[in-house]
Amino acid sequence: MLLLLAAATATAQERGFVVSGTLDMPDGTAVGIVCETDTAYSVEMASGTVKDRHFELRGKVDKPLKGTFMTNNLELKERNDWPDDSIKWTYTDIFLSNDDITISPDLTISGGMVQRDFNDLQQMGGAEGDSAWQFIDAHPHSSVAAWLANRMLQRGYQLTADEVEHLASTIDVPTDPLRMEEFGKRIDYARKTTKGSPLVDIALTDVNGNQCRLTEVVPHGKMVLIDFWASWCGICIYSMPKVKALAETYADKLAVIAVSIDTKEKNWRMAMEKHPEPWPQYMTTAQGYKDFFSKYQVGNGVPYYLLVSPDGKVIASPDGPEEAELFLNAED
Repeated sequence: MLLLLAAATATAQERGFVVSGTLDMPDGTAVGIVCETDTAYSVEMASGTVKDRHFELRGKVDKPLKGTFMTNNLELKERNDWPDDSIKWTYTDIFLSNDDITISPDLTISGGMVQRDFNDLQQMGGAEGDSAWQFIDAHPHSSVAAWLANRMLQRGYQLTADEVEHLASTIDVPTDPLRMEEFGKRIDYARKTTKGSPLVDIALTDVNGNQCRLTEVVPHGKMVLIDFWASWCGICIYSMPKVKALAETYADKLAVIAVSIDTKEKNWRMAMEKHPEPWPQYMTTAQGYKDFFSKYQVGNGVPYYLLVSPDGKVIASPDGPEEAELFLNAED
């Protein structure tokens, strides 16, 4: 069965996708599809307009991609000088594959095995939490399951060793070799960054320009919050007072160090001057920067926090200072 599906997928890959449908929208309404790729959050895959209530979009993807089918009447609004409150947008989730896909007037999307699986995921509760795990167990050979797994494996120290091994032994999608290649790489890195594992090392530079290693500068005898940040990261800077308050409240049991992923030393030093903090500051080297994104799988960058136990094991990767405090309270 899987071999037959793989053969059918190879044929579809040559032909590409055809997304068509009937919409109760006026002629000239813009339609289009944007998708998440390995290198960008939103890339246009196809675009067109409605004519006689119909539209058709064609193109090709290297692998099935999660995306959004969008419509808008902006050009019609400008052309006809309509008021601003006449602007209408629609956004509908789609999982684009090289298949014949149909969109109905109520924006229901159907067609192709991948989209059917994605519809199942939405009916089960969506891509977060227990429903994602339930979908993977029910659809281990689906591109959607591999996509979900790759999302789970991002941002190290989020999963337990058992959870990582469960994904490794469950997911098998021969119809999606490119995503499976990514999955294999992510599994290998994730095995080294499970909850309770030792801190993965990366190369740093201190404020005096000396080379050092992350594992060398993490204090011993206390819990340690590592704050990965950057001068251009507004959320990081906004959270600094919260980190400082946390450090002061738990001074007897918590130490903080900050690691900038800035690629220009000048920007790092200017940010430290503008936002001075009492804890030690470091910046990733060129290799450390690469290792940060690969070994920790931090696809969307900073802020990124790690809470390390006194014996050097990573307890968790909290979303922010507030969640870090929950772990600190749990240790009492």
